Amino acid sequence: MEIHQLRYLRAVVRTGSVTAAAAAEHVAQPSISKQLRLLERELGTQLFHRVGRRVVPTPAALHLADSADRILAELAAAAAAVAGPSAAAAAQVRLCATETAADQLVPAALARLIRDWPHARVSVEMLGTDDALARVLADDVDFAIVVLPVNDSRLEVHELLEEDVLLAVPPRHRWARKGRAPMREVLADSSLLLSMPGHGLRAQVDAAAAELDVELAGRVEMRSQQALLSLVARSGGIALAPRISVRGREDVAAVPLDPPLRRQLGWVRRRGRHLSPVARALIEELAANAR
Repeated sequence: MEIHQLRYLRAVVRTGSVTAAAAAEHVAQPSISKQLRLLERELGTQLFHRVGRRVVPTPAALHLADSADRILAELAAAAAAVAGPSAAAAAQVRLCATETAADQLVPAALARLIRDWPHARVSVEMLGTDDALARVLADDVDFAIVVLPVNDSRLEVHELLEEDVLLAVPPRHRWARKGRAPMREVLADSSLLLSMPGHGLRAQVDAAAAELDVELAGRVEMRSQQALLSLVARSGGIALAPRISVRGREDVAAVPLDPPLRRQLGWVRRRGRHLSPVARALIEELAANAR
């Protein structure tokens, strides 16, 4: 059994296609197919069912793919340890983060990281929670910062912070004067601005509406939390916002909800995914910044 065979098998299990696996591994499709046949012959068991153009992994393939994750992660960790912190692989990190995390958590942590790791190469992509998790599962990034909870046995989840969700309103709004906003009335208000489905906070809003048996009346959906807050500042509506996103703003008033609504942010990686030393250092800085 060869290391490249394990990589190919893992890629086919993840993508569900030999063609997609070949693209991911930067090899020709026939090479993937040949190595899978050799692996099946060596193991004496079928690893995939061919269904049209798709391949469906057997239980044996799923078990072997999980083992391949651990084996390849151990090899990567060993190589990084031998090469030392000056090696290129040890100084690279790719992550994706929700907008609030990318705007409010990452910059301070990254500033300290590049001071201590002057040769670090860092890539940060801003995505909604659903898209970020898809990138983690596809092994496109080292880790992601997303809204919790995340329930997927393929992922390792660590909490970073817990915070209040507040109602952002124009400074002279009636709820700003009262100092508290009833959740039921907020959700039923036609001026409520909403984040897009697939974003962590929107999932919480939908869940709160379902629990209170309220139909969301908001007519505007936007992908960007900062764009929503800018619209609120221009008296264009009201919006639910994590405390961290309204901290220090003077153009909107942040009002507590009744009952309170809280959310968690955390970092997630694919279970068994090896993290480079610089990735681990960045996570430590993020945790310190969150505290």
